[in-house]
Amino acid sequence: MRSWILVTVLFVCSLAQGQTPYLDSLRLALQKPVSSDTMRVFQYNEIAWTYLDYSLDSTYFYLQKGLELARRKHYANGVMDAKNTLGVYYRLNSQYPEAIRTYEELIGLRQKYHQENKLVGAYSNLGSVYLEKGNYAQALKNYQEAIDIARKFKDDENVLILYTNLGVAYKSSGLFDQAVKAFQEGLELNKQIRNEEQEGRLYLNIATVYHERQMYGQSVKYHQIAKEIMEKSNNYRTLETILYNLTLDYRNTKQFGKAKNTLEELHTVAQKLDEDEIWLSYYHAQANYLADIKQYDQALEAANRAEKMSNQEADLLNYAEVQLTKASIYQSMGKTALAVKHGEIALDAFLDTEDLNAQVRAYKTLSEILQKAGDHKKALEYFERANNLKEKMDLESVTNQIATLNSLNELDRKEQDLALSKQTNQRISAENERKSNLIFGLFLIGGLIVISLAISFKSNRDKKKANALLNRQNEEIEAQKSLIEAKQTEILDSIHYAKRIQESLLVQRRLLLETLPESFIFFQPKDIVSGDFYWATRRNGKFYLAICDSTGHGVPGAFMSALNMTLLGEAINQLGIEEPGQIFNHVRSRLVESISHDGARDGMDGILFCFDEGNKSLTYAAAYNSPIVIRDEELIKFPADKMPVGKSDAMEGFKTYSIETKEGDTLFAYTDGYADQFGGEKGKKLKLANLNAYLKELTKERVSDRPHLLQTHFTAWKGNLDQVDDVCVFGVKIS
Repeated sequence: MRSWILVTVLFVCSLAQGQTPYLDSLRLALQKPVSSDTMRVFQYNEIAWTYLDYSLDSTYFYLQKGLELARRKHYANGVMDAKNTLGVYYRLNSQYPEAIRTYEELIGLRQKYHQENKLVGAYSNLGSVYLEKGNYAQALKNYQEAIDIARKFKDDENVLILYTNLGVAYKSSGLFDQAVKAFQEGLELNKQIRNEEQEGRLYLNIATVYHERQMYGQSVKYHQIAKEIMEKSNNYRTLETILYNLTLDYRNTKQFGKAKNTLEELHTVAQKLDEDEIWLSYYHAQANYLADIKQYDQALEAANRAEKMSNQEADLLNYAEVQLTKASIYQSMGKTALAVKHGEIALDAFLDTEDLNAQVRAYKTLSEILQKAGDHKKALEYFERANNLKEKMDLESVTNQIATLNSLNELDRKEQDLALSKQTNQRISAENERKSNLIFGLFLIGGLIVISLAISFKSNRDKKKANALLNRQNEEIEAQKSLIEAKQTEILDSIHYAKRIQESLLVQRRLLLETLPESFIFFQPKDIVSGDFYWATRRNGKFYLAICDSTGHGVPGAFMSALNMTLLGEAINQLGIEEPGQIFNHVRSRLVESISHDGARDGMDGILFCFDEGNKSLTYAAAYNSPIVIRDEELIKFPADKMPVGKSDAMEGFKTYSIETKEGDTLFAYTDGYADQFGGEKGKKLKLANLNAYLKELTKERVSDRPHLLQTHFTAWKGNLDQVDDVCVFGVKIS
């Protein structure tokens, strides 16, 4: 049985990257001077996080450097970010005591610096460590703590993820009813969030619980629900898992017709994904089905194909499963020697894993083979091993359930005792405060008497103080000047740090060029950070690209850009919304409910393109800004909705428009900063007409030269005048 029951680690790093080129850029950045020590700490932490996928030794090396520098500079955020990654490092190395200590220290620091919202991730990650360690009570306690904090901040998306983690912990401890309840609570919450993919995974989790309890009817029911959801979102990877599990359920209930139909669907998914791992799953499922309907030659052929796809070193468990399937097929074909050979290969492989259920199945299969072959002594030995191991597992399961429930009760009792102790302390404090107030009143009366006597001496003393005060004020002015200069430097360092974060959120040029090889971006913020942004993501064969202008520029604009990019990602990647107009509608709705209070109308103008890689179509949504196409030296301007993505007088739904492109067309999108720039001989705005005319001329130049030419043209127009706004221009030649 394969399931989607995965424990999600929350907030382990804000900018996780996994690409070797990104590692190279980080290593190169470490060789260059930086504007501040905080930036160097950020670089150490970032490269340490990125190395988690490649070299844990390198992760630890850079973490130590980052921690040392952060502590020396009293940079608390740097220390906390490093400890976040350090906890993951220890967990991946199975150093659970160290991981637990690290996360507990991190929780203490988050509390000390009043970062309560970030405690959600810390408690969740600590729960995941306890889960891997097998301490299910502590895992459940920490997941629940994370849920309570996330609810406090109305962070429903993470509450939804945490319900999955909670269900996993209950299932692992054998508390299946509680596991189903946790997953169902997630489904109830998802009625508000409407995250279809997460909904599908929750149904899949429920299905795997019922399968493990051998309640195959319920398992089929929830697998089918999950299947329908994943089909709508074209999530073929999760769909493959669901179909594989369904073949098991139908085989267990002797519904071979339905098993055959499901296998055909699995074959279609395997063709779409076309990966060795997926083909292995398909051929293995096919072999078991064909063996069930006694087509042994075809079953053996499918098993051999699965064996070729399996990798004994990389995935020992799947390799062993295929060997056990071949053993069963050979047994049915009457080829005892081959059946024993493959059964023993499977058993040896399973003994190298921690999968006790698989070991039981291997012992039972070998016992049946040897029984038919007449080797009753050996058959009995394997049968007894299977029974003993099964009894041991059942006993451990019951013991685990009792221990978990007892531990939860003990934790509840301790928390109640702590609350009672806190109430007692509060009563004592209240009594002490009453006494202190009485004493304070007596002192206050005495103080008033002393003050009245002192007033008579005040006038003589004031004259002496005047000169001293003047000198002191001069000294304070100098000190304040130095403090202001230091604060300015600190603020500038922080803005550069924000720039580094913003740049990481913008679409990576590699992703852009992979999808649109003849494209370019000209991006020039007015200040260090920008309200304009260009952002992209790929999902289900569609490439989304946004060219947008957030309210404001500089630091306020950068904050809005980060929020807008987050909401675009939420709409596309989490909620599975596909149409550009509907995506803009979602972002607007979230902006209105989040920040549009007291008449505020923050948001963005811009264009969101959707390049469908399957049918080669192009659709878009546009808020004020219109895309243009240059075709045969003629300019075609496409429509836009005359309203922003945000609160405004016009709140109609955004339309999804389409563009019928031809080979050789050049598509452009831009924000208003370029056209609004003052310059030229008379110091006037460039204006859209002049910008479009220049873009027509630009299509005659090589694509690679266009960003430089745009910058040269912009600089020449601006002359000695200040840049008035952020600038972003995108172009792509359609081929």
